[in-house]
This record gives sequence, C-alpha cells and structure tokens, in this order.
Amino acid sequence: MKLEERLELFKENIKTTDFLDCKGLGNEIPYWIFDYEPEKELLVRDTIEKMISSFESKHSIKIVEINLYNLCLKILNQKLTDEKIIQFEKKKGSDALLEKIRLILNQETTKKEITEILKVDYNLLFLTGVGNAWPMTRAHSVLNNLHSVTGKKPLVMFYPGKFSGLDLSLFGEFKSKNYYRAFRLMPEAM
Repeated sequence: MKLEERLELFKENIKTTDFLDCKGLGNEIPYWIFDYEPEKELLVRDTIEKMISSFESKHSIKIVEINLYNLCLKILNQKLTDEKIIQFEKKKGSDALLEKIRLILNQETTKKEITEILKVDYNLLFLTGVGNAWPMTRAHSVLNNLHSVTGKKPLVMFYPGKFSGLDLSLFGEFKSKNYYRAFRLMPEAM
C-alpha cells in the first residue's frame, strides 16, 4: 500500500469513536506508531498539519501535536545559551556536547515539559519530529515515560523508519531497544 493510501486510511481510522475511546485494547496503553519511509517526511508533515486543523473544525476532535525536536530545542534553550553550546563544543568536542545535551534532555525533564503541554483538553496526541530529535533523544525513551502523563488518551507517534511490532529502526538504519507497548497503526507500505 502506498503512503498516500495509508495516510487516507489513517485519517478515516483515527476519527472513529472506537479509536478515540481506545476500544478493543483491553488494559493496553493506547500508543500507536505510524511508520513511513524517511524520504516521505515532507508529505507526512504536510498531511499532519492539514489534518490537525480540519479535524478540529469538521469533526470536533482536538489533536495536540508535540514536535519532539522543537521540544528538545525549547528545553536546551532554557538551560544553555547558543554561545555556551558553541563554546562547549569548541572546547570539548561534538561527542562531549552530545552527551551533555542528552543529560539535559533526561527523561524527567522531557516528561515534565510534555505534562505542561498536555494540560489542555484534547482527544488525541501526535508525536512528531522524531527523526530530527535523534540522536539528542530517543523515541522509545520518550514513549516509555509518557503513560502516566497521557493516561487513556490515544497517542500516535509518526516514525520515519520501521516498526516491526517489536522494535524500532530509525530511518531503517538504527536499531533501537525493543518497544513492546505500541501497536502498528497502519499496514506496511509495499
């Protein structure tokens, strides 16, 4: 199935009451992954942007989008100035800077920021910007810490890579730790 067809089917599926009310999941966490070919990123971004505005106006479905990359930049800007980042990298190197960034973007800090964003009333959460946020933060780490924040609200993570149903592979290249709590939302592209 082509990505365009998967996106159309996705739009139909997520506006159903069963999906929004997380029916048929038992006690599972309502996390879904929509994986796609990384080279189709711009198509996916454009579709998400249009979908968010149309769903609220036409279907009264409030979607909150959290762009993981933008969230990382926001957290970093609260802790460090651009000048400090540049000086640190010049002095200690790129690898040391990446480690410092990962320490700043720890799971508790990220969770706290997302909790603030989700204080609004919403029906569905979209997690985007996963590819851009790598290697500063990892998608499976974020998902592992959100269940206490999102409760029973469905979350869809848009993932530029492959999700086998058991593990994630960013860009189809970088294997991530196994992630068993999410469901594949749409059939694979062919």
